Amino acid sequence: MSDTLNLVERPDGTIVNETNADPAVARLTGYRRYWVSADLGQANDFTAICVLEDKQIPEMTPDGAQLGPRRLNVVYADRFRGVSYVAVVDHLVRLKNAPPFGGKSQLVIDGTSIGRVVSDMFDDQGVPHFAVQMTSGQEWRRNGKYINAGKTFMIENTAVMFASGELQFAQDLPLRDEIEADLATFTTSTTAAGNQVITQQRSRGGHGDLGISLIVGAFAAQHLKPQLSGQGSLAGWY
Repeated sequence: MSDTLNLVERPDGTIVNETNADPAVARLTGYRRYWVSADLGQANDFTAICVLEDKQIPEMTPDGAQLGPRRLNVVYADRFRGVSYVAVVDHLVRLKNAPPFGGKSQLVIDGTSIGRVVSDMFDDQGVPHFAVQMTSGQEWRRNGKYINAGKTFMIENTAVMFASGELQFAQDLPLRDEIEADLATFTTSTTAAGNQVITQQRSRGGHGDLGISLIVGAFAAQHLKPQLSGQGSLAGWY
């Protein structure tokens, strides 16, 4: 039996190991997909974009072929201002469809405030997407493309993903320092009633948009689409 796998990545992002009919090798299905997440700026504020690569790939171990651990990496970040919402929408559509994201990416935007207007613009172009509206509390619910999610819940979700090592930054990611500075502006306090509240101060760059973009993307990756958990079978065995 070979100690390497013949991996084939399909256009939809699924990844299979071709076993060449070897009955001793488990046939596995993993995946690689992307979450394109945007925090939309108003007036002179920045629009910020993060792209998360979400993958779980078959690998060979001493015990045979198995699915590797799920990993999420922030592989792209950008921010800009002074452009129209029409231009923002066109840019996000092009980015979503550009290699290597095309055909295996999902778009999610901060749907709070101006986000509802931009969401309608995506609808006009027939672009599937999610619009996450930040609320208070520790819960979330979905109604079609709209998701109401507690801001505290989303921030804690991101923190847990970083702490577990499931979410990481790609090496040499542009704007990584700015993203980390944004994330560091969130502070936790407890009210007299015992409720946990997270507040945000302005980052040293005077913004916070990149942090919000990443938080929205991490929430989407974890909760908005059923995970394509690895599938396996022993080809040729009954």
